[in-house]
Amino acid sequence: MSSRSVVKCGICLLTLMLINNICAQNLTLILNNTLSWGNKELYGGFINIKANSTLQVDCINENKNVSYIIFQVHSHLYNITLYNTTNVLGSSIYGTNLGLYSNVLPTIDTFFIINQNLVSLLLYVSVHGYSLDDPIPGGCNMEFPVPISPYLQTKYNNEYILVDAPPPKDQLDDKCNTIGNVVLLFYKMYLPERNFEADVYFEGIQKMLTVDNIEENGEFVPDNGLHNRRMLSAYQGVGSIYVAVAISVENASAYSVYVPTYTYACAPLVEGDCDIFDDVLSQLLLASILFIGLFVCYYGHRFFKTEMFLIGLISGGIVTYILISLMADLDRPALLGASILSGICFGAIWLLFWWFYGIPVLAVFLATLDVGFLFSAIIYYGLPGGLTALQFDVNFWTLFIFIMLTTSLLLVSMTLMSNILCCAILGAYAVVYSMDYYLGSSMKYIIINTVRRATVPKFNKAVLDPPFEWEDSLMCLLWVGLAMSGFLFQHFHNYGRPPFPPPPRSVRPGVPRSLYGATPLGPSRYPRVISRNQRSTVTSERSPLLA
Repeated sequence: MSSRSVVKCGICLLTLMLINNICAQNLTLILNNTLSWGNKELYGGFINIKANSTLQVDCINENKNVSYIIFQVHSHLYNITLYNTTNVLGSSIYGTNLGLYSNVLPTIDTFFIINQNLVSLLLYVSVHGYSLDDPIPGGCNMEFPVPISPYLQTKYNNEYILVDAPPPKDQLDDKCNTIGNVVLLFYKMYLPERNFEADVYFEGIQKMLTVDNIEENGEFVPDNGLHNRRMLSAYQGVGSIYVAVAISVENASAYSVYVPTYTYACAPLVEGDCDIFDDVLSQLLLASILFIGLFVCYYGHRFFKTEMFLIGLISGGIVTYILISLMADLDRPALLGASILSGICFGAIWLLFWWFYGIPVLAVFLATLDVGFLFSAIIYYGLPGGLTALQFDVNFWTLFIFIMLTTSLLLVSMTLMSNILCCAILGAYAVVYSMDYYLGSSMKYIIINTVRRATVPKFNKAVLDPPFEWEDSLMCLLWVGLAMSGFLFQHFHNYGRPPFPPPPRSVRPGVPRSLYGATPLGPSRYPRVISRNQRSTVTSERSPLLA
């Protein structure tokens, strides 16, 4: 037997083995649930599908008011294939949240689910029925592979998530000339942070299938000028479920619900815990920030020159990170390395400024600017989407810088107290930022979202709306507690001391070193000591002119 014949026999044998491994399964669904305005689910239930197998699903409709149905299948993490009647071009889709349209008359299509994975899967199957007045979800599709595509598509990267829905169709408009007669509303719901369990996922999907559940559990996602697309800030490791509802303009009671979809803004099967800081340099930096934050929170003002260097390092590092991101496309370790080196240089320059000039107001001004930047970032972090005016970069950054400068000027007017307060706030946030990595909350995105707005193209269209769960509440309480305790500790620890240490090599003449930084107006809390030589030089009316 020739080698070519052996190869052919091997291929035939392999094909037969694959055919035998593909097990056919049949399932019949009786669509007899009672429909209401807020719940149009005819059937909903779990099914198991074996590895490398195909499941055939037949539907029997017993509701005479139904004109068409949306058959949908949901899988967790593993992709599957869904097609109807025959698996030909334009009739099959591939993914985790799938749905197909079918008329009821003359008969409902037969649906086939293919599991190409090497593991058995638990799937949730749901069938929704709609009347002649309800718009068809995805009926005016021009981009998706299936002519009528009643499902959503999600795409994501490290910075944002895109959710797309094909335009719905008014059943009275066969040629889709009146797309504006149907309004498309988007909703979302967050799953528990860092939870990739299948039970949690399926429970979330079921909460976003009907209008009643969507209104109870979902949050409205505003339109930021992207029409049938929504752009949202990505929170890696936090599951989010998205759904769209098509509502008729002329008849508010006529609506249809798209097949909900989800994303973790990462791939848990590949990336594991989906950490946003997954490189060694980032993790070392976070560990360092934890101890630096504790030091600045409780001893920042006491070691003033060290504080000057650290404040300059942080400020210079953030500015450099933004500038390099705008000019070059580098991976995170290289970007962080360049930012740290630049921050060290900036911190040294800021320390030298105090070393030679020692102007307390100017020295404290940078720390107050950092607090103003943090305050502006918090406001941006909590802003609702849909604010059209703030989508323009000129408007946004003007308001951002105005809030930052106003906060800074209000604080810098009380130099000593503001420096202690800034140390407490900034140091406490540094601790929270580092611990956030281990607890998996979203407080780190206060800074990350602002940096994304400065560096990511078209991020002005993104809706932030971060999740807020018990971890986030715990981090907020920790931040407030650390800031308050740090402020009180430093305030009493520095009681009775000069407000600021004298600069080591000041080039400013006539600055008393013992009272450095104290205001000359009003009574001083430090007693003025006059030496014997100074007393002898005090003049009066009776002193000789030539003495």
